[in-house]
Amino acid sequence: MSLVQRLARPEILALPPTDVAAAQKGAPIGSSIKLDANENPFAPLVGGSLAASINRYPEPQPAALRQRLADLYGVGPETLWVTRGSDDAIDLLVRAFCRPGIDKVAVVEPTFSAYAQFARIQGAEVIAARLTEEFAFDADAVFAAVQPERPKLLFLCTPNNPTGTPVDPNDARRIAAALPDTLVVVDEAYGEFAEEPSLAGEAAGNLVVLRTLSKAYGLAGARVGCAIADPEIIELIARVSPPYPLPSLSIAAALDALSPERMPLHAERVARLVAYREVLADTLRSVAEVRSVRTGGNFLFLEVDDPTGLAQRLAAAGIRLRFRPNAAPGGVRVTVGTDAENAAMLAVFGVASGDKPSRRVELVRDTKETRIAVAIDLDRSEPRRISTGIGFYDHMLDQVAAHGGFALTLACAGDLAIDPHHSVEDVALALGAALKQALRDKRGIGRFGFALPMDETRAEVLVDLSGRPFCKFEGTFETEAVGGLPTQMVPHIFRSLADAMGAAIHVRVDGDNDHHKVEGCFKAFGRALRMGLALGGDASALPSTKGML
Repeated sequence: MSLVQRLARPEILALPPTDVAAAQKGAPIGSSIKLDANENPFAPLVGGSLAASINRYPEPQPAALRQRLADLYGVGPETLWVTRGSDDAIDLLVRAFCRPGIDKVAVVEPTFSAYAQFARIQGAEVIAARLTEEFAFDADAVFAAVQPERPKLLFLCTPNNPTGTPVDPNDARRIAAALPDTLVVVDEAYGEFAEEPSLAGEAAGNLVVLRTLSKAYGLAGARVGCAIADPEIIELIARVSPPYPLPSLSIAAALDALSPERMPLHAERVARLVAYREVLADTLRSVAEVRSVRTGGNFLFLEVDDPTGLAQRLAAAGIRLRFRPNAAPGGVRVTVGTDAENAAMLAVFGVASGDKPSRRVELVRDTKETRIAVAIDLDRSEPRRISTGIGFYDHMLDQVAAHGGFALTLACAGDLAIDPHHSVEDVALALGAALKQALRDKRGIGRFGFALPMDETRAEVLVDLSGRPFCKFEGTFETEAVGGLPTQMVPHIFRSLADAMGAAIHVRVDGDNDHHKVEGCFKAFGRALRMGLALGGDASALPSTKGML
């Protein structure tokens, strides 16, 4: 008798198996004529391309999204079930395995309240082990508290919400091995922010892993998550799942967010949030009313002296934090926000922010020919990660960012099989638009900027960040392309940058070696940008006698 046959509710085992493959045959594919599901045949009267097909039911288990999530977490699609956030996966597991008034669910408190909530809704008894007084995870103590109760499910949240406590993967493995008749459910909702490796690739037998796109991928409103488990468990979950669990808009949003050109920006965002988290933690540790600070996930867990007074100050400032008195007296969970949000929160604690307004921008530019994601931070020099599909173009853009002194993450998926033109042009337009946005109101910048020699080549680039687009390019090339970058596109790149930035860009180059000439143009442009982007002594000064740029 298998694990599922031993643990699952008899009435769920009695349900007919769900044939996922057969169910997906009924999903709208291409130009199929759909007259089988009592849908409205007319397109919805709403705007936006994502809403174009919501008059049709979505796939019961969207195959493309299921495969994309399987690739993301390094597992096979047969071991993964797409759910409405990881909350839905918790509910499905409890409903599939717990009989009302008979079975038990174990948690390690303080932790995410949904585990106990779904158990009680199902009529299952909740038993609780606890973290230590210092909110550390003690595997032996957890096992000792749980093992005699023989629960059907044990939920381990890592990093734990709200305390940030990590669970060592070896502890989770050891507990799962010692409780063969308990499903050990490792909730990795904040896994992207953790130092501990994921257990997703090891989900088998009685070990189940939950993941979500709500946190690291910014899709909390789309409600997309998954359970990763032994295929027999996945098949059982399928029996209690609703027929169409995910809206079409959520499926489309998830696939869009997880497209290859978006992934470098997600990684950069996670790294930035972790860095912000540690800076906030160090800052709040110096605040007298804060007794302790713990970090984990994309949040901090504080213990404060006067939670009532803090709540009043927060309400007056229009800021919401999550008070968790059940976790600890004066317990407060603080999510890491944007620079401006963090500064506003710190101000409530009496910490004045001396930071300048952020000059960081993220944008996406999607057409039928290219899909581009770009992030720029004018006040940091790292990271620089560029992928356009054209190696030499990557190198040139890296030169611009390196010599311009700013961080640049840029990825493009374009129709290179046809021609490099679209990718080259659209990347320049996206980069220019990002630079323009990052400059904000341009107060305090140098505005103007540069010439440099490169062996036999002399390149001169003059820039005026005036708001008025104009480009003049003087120079010729003898070769058709350098490193896969068509030389005829070089003047076009600078014209596209000028148009998108709203800048005057004058380029003059001469020499004998086309590689040197092209590289000289981009390096000089970077140096010109460095001068133009640089902030001077008076941050409020606008470098124009007109009073505007």
